[in-house]
Amino acid sequence: MLILGVTTSTAAVGVAVWCDDEVLSVQQVRTDRRHAEELTPMLAQVLADAGVEVSDIDRLAVDVGPGRFTGMRVGLATVRALAFAVDCPVVGITSLELLAAAVPERPVVAVIDARRNEVFQQAFSETSTGPARVGTPSSLMSDVPDHALVVGDGADRYRDLYAAAPGAARILADQDPQAAILVRLAASRVASPGRTIEPVYLRDPDVQINIKTRPNETS
Repeated sequence: MLILGVTTSTAAVGVAVWCDDEVLSVQQVRTDRRHAEELTPMLAQVLADAGVEVSDIDRLAVDVGPGRFTGMRVGLATVRALAFAVDCPVVGITSLELLAAAVPERPVVAVIDARRNEVFQQAFSETSTGPARVGTPSSLMSDVPDHALVVGDGADRYRDLYAAAPGAARILADQDPQAAILVRLAASRVASPGRTIEPVYLRDPDVQINIKTRPNETS
């Protein structure tokens, strides 16, 4: 099975191609506000490095967030368009699960910077997965299990708070959702039509459209 994966929900933009239990090609960079500009040439380069065409793809995978709203929309729109163009299904996996899957240790707490002095957070143990939540680090500290490993850019930003968590939490720095992990997980997941894959926001966007309707005027 040939899988193309895209992750853009955080400051990391990544693309990977997977086939027969092997990552054929992967690229990943950190950016601030250039998700769309980075993604298009990266897709072309990764496909070229893997020696495949878009039409060869059997399945697509996308990081559905939570994370940066603009980045999430860039990745999801790109994957939906590709799914329509090549008529293949899509697997959506959250950014929090991708962070947790990159480390074998449990318990692990994935934390993504949500701005507004908040984070997106989820705890993973050997036997269970906690709810994905959004809030201030202090308000979510009770969800951090004893001796947990904490990963993600939210943990980097609020390192002092998480390092002081009850239960001797430890920080693994500089961790982003990885495109290579995304395609590996997608190989064993159930895929769906691209149009049905939705982003995981956890809260309302920072900017919302305010539409006012003028009363009908009669002459």
